[in-house]
Amino acid sequence: MECWGSLVCGSLLAGMATAASPSPSAAIPSSPAASAKADLRAVLETTPNLPQGMRLFQICAECHGPHGAGNTSGWPPEIAGQHPRVIAKELTDFRAGLRWYDPMERIAGRHVLHTTQDIADVAAYVGSLPPSADTTPGAGKWLERGGRMYASRCQWCHGGQGEGSDERFVPRVAGQQYEYLLRQLQDTVGGRRANMRTQHLRMLESAHIEDLEGLASYMSRLSRPTGAAVHTGVHEDTSGTLRAQY
Repeated sequence: MECWGSLVCGSLLAGMATAASPSPSAAIPSSPAASAKADLRAVLETTPNLPQGMRLFQICAECHGPHGAGNTSGWPPEIAGQHPRVIAKELTDFRAGLRWYDPMERIAGRHVLHTTQDIADVAAYVGSLPPSADTTPGAGKWLERGGRMYASRCQWCHGGQGEGSDERFVPRVAGQQYEYLLRQLQDTVGGRRANMRTQHLRMLESAHIEDLEGLASYMSRLSRPTGAAVHTGVHEDTSGTLRAQY
């Protein structure tokens, strides 16, 4: 029995070693950033399946709500009508550990959204939902101050009405839950948004809490464009490289 057990264990260990050893030609991402970029590229090259995305959305709805509006706590943001490429990038960043929030890391991990096809499907479906009218704006404190800050530091990228850009991976911020916006601004300043570009930190590093509250309040009140965001397919810049803003 001992001999038989040794043979079985030896075979298992040999099999595990073989399985763990990649072929010389296998492309293994060298870092979390490289892994996220590879997954994102795979997502963007995939044709989304909206009916499957609708089924997968039922998992999202447990936190983000049946219509993707999020809630007033600001932990689950509004996602309805968000640009599909933005959704895809955030999911691949959560999957790679470039953005931190345990529930989302588990959802984006391969135990729930098993494949990049799953990410493409749910991102496209979320983008097809009409933006919600049920989000909660801030109380309006420091609103004028926030408006000036938005015009001078944010408008050039997020747009005059907070519409963002699917092509450039810029999120729509118009009408987003106030508490979520404020938390993301605070996390950026505090270094807790690891996937946020350094230019955001530079723009916010001199901001006071009144600026952040006013900015979040202002963005939460911006008018929404009519209609829902739609999946626009693969977009690349003239150099053929992905232009991720977030």
